[in-house]
Amino acid sequence: MRFVKGHGTGNDFVILPDPDGVLALTPETVAALCDRRFGIGADGVLRVVRTAKHPHAVDLAGEAEWFMDYWNADGSIAEMCGNGVRVFARFLAAEALVEGATFPIATRAGVVQATVTPDAVSVVLPLPRVGAGSTATIGGLTFTGTSVDVGNPHLVCALPSGMSLGDLDLTSAPAYDPAAFPTGVNVEFVVPGATEAATFGHIAVDRRPGPDHGHIAVDSPPADGPDRGHIAVDSPPADGPDRGHIAVDSPPTDGPARGHIAMDALPADRREQGHIAVDSPPPTQPDRGHIAVDRRGGEFGHIAVDKRPVPVGVDAHVAMRVYERGSGETLSCGSGAIAVAAVALRDAGKQTGVVAVDLPGGRLTVAFDGETCVFTGPAVLVATGETLPTT
Repeated sequence: MRFVKGHGTGNDFVILPDPDGVLALTPETVAALCDRRFGIGADGVLRVVRTAKHPHAVDLAGEAEWFMDYWNADGSIAEMCGNGVRVFARFLAAEALVEGATFPIATRAGVVQATVTPDAVSVVLPLPRVGAGSTATIGGLTFTGTSVDVGNPHLVCALPSGMSLGDLDLTSAPAYDPAAFPTGVNVEFVVPGATEAATFGHIAVDRRPGPDHGHIAVDSPPADGPDRGHIAVDSPPADGPDRGHIAVDSPPTDGPARGHIAMDALPADRREQGHIAVDSPPPTQPDRGHIAVDRRGGEFGHIAVDKRPVPVGVDAHVAMRVYERGSGETLSCGSGAIAVAAVALRDAGKQTGVVAVDLPGGRLTVAFDGETCVFTGPAVLVATGETLPTT
């Protein structure tokens, strides 16, 4: 079989061009292709079939020429895959199988509209349906969540205060109520984006022995620490006026340069050493949260903390991890991001707006206009090839 490999924010797929629907695709074949040790490796398979040639889609042939036949990594079939449909759209455009930048795609959850640009792919979908509450249990902990229907089932669980996404063990599937989700469920775990960014990254600088020398903790103090972002650098005697004790993100409210640090008060011509800016660049600077410490190398090194731009012009910002039914934990889940965004917007008391969702594989945005949602993010094709016979 000819195949193409693609991904959307790290959520990766094996794409199988099969316009006439002649491939004898089975769950075993799909699982073998998605195996990361013995196969090509992917979170799922996207079979590209003409809508009129697939029995599950023939009724949609008048609305869209192409049908996304999506299979999970374990060989099961899913109704919808948000990142998958964006990668599917990128493939159709790259292969010149569609005309124009905007075109319809048929899925098991209905027909969606995709728009392809060089940097991103957007998909217009029906508004997700936010439903009743339920619970998920993992690692002996039970989390309360909200069910969301995005054409496939989701359970969005907010983590309790003081718990971070990194504390979760998603090596096994969360337990859930089978009466609420008889066909299984994708489970998303969520924290506010600002909170997640604040606990991003513990840094050690100048690891030479000595308890008072060069240890820096950035935005990760204990929760009961009132001076969040407190930093001790080289702990010199009190008579060293230009060295030592630094507080970040806790200056007086009239401090114009919140979070700005100067270490060792070096003259301007020594720019390579000791100047740190933490989360306080002008809005025009894209590398918010960038830290440079003594770029001479060696044990001093170069440090960057959460260089993703802080969202501008969004109504809510969240971070998430996801366990997808049939695939396990993935770096990204498009329909999961939509579900999370819907709950975040509801919790913000809004019916319309834009939500930025940070996942381990990157950032996705979801815009709600009251009638539809527009889901946008990168979609990349990385390789093409042909499978070989196996014995």
